[in-house]
Amino acid sequence: MVTVRELRHDDDIDTVLTLCKDFFAEYEGHHKEFFETDNLSDADISGRFLESLESDSSATIVAFMDDTIVGYASVAVREQPRFYKIKKIGAISALMVAKEHRRKGIATRLLDETRTFFRRSGVECYTLYTATANQATIKLYERNGLTPLHNSFIGEVDV
Repeated sequence: MVTVRELRHDDDIDTVLTLCKDFFAEYEGHHKEFFETDNLSDADISGRFLESLESDSSATIVAFMDDTIVGYASVAVREQPRFYKIKKIGAISALMVAKEHRRKGIATRLLDETRTFFRRSGVECYTLYTATANQATIKLYERNGLTPLHNSFIGEVDV
């Protein structure tokens, strides 16, 4: 049975850190120029999760299979500059499900819970990013009602 909720102080943060490292490693596979994961330590990434435990504007949403964390999403609410029509926007900065637990609806459950968090926070719209090469994830997001917003490009500068 899958349970999805916000991370708590007594949850196994080490499992979340492992999933986060897996997230970076997978993303690095799509864009090697973005991340250097060989020396990524728990200290490098744990701050975000620990801060979310005390924050009203961010959270870590975790998915459990029985008593084991098998996925997470990092979410935050941000105020937009006053010239934006949308004044408050949600952002999902990471969404990860352990490989052995994919294609079981867990990512969809995580997305549902992030929308609940955003709704409680007074957010009407949210964003997330993924690599254009990550077609399986793009299809997942589209099945869950998300639509493309813009394209980002990367270029190399001759030095």
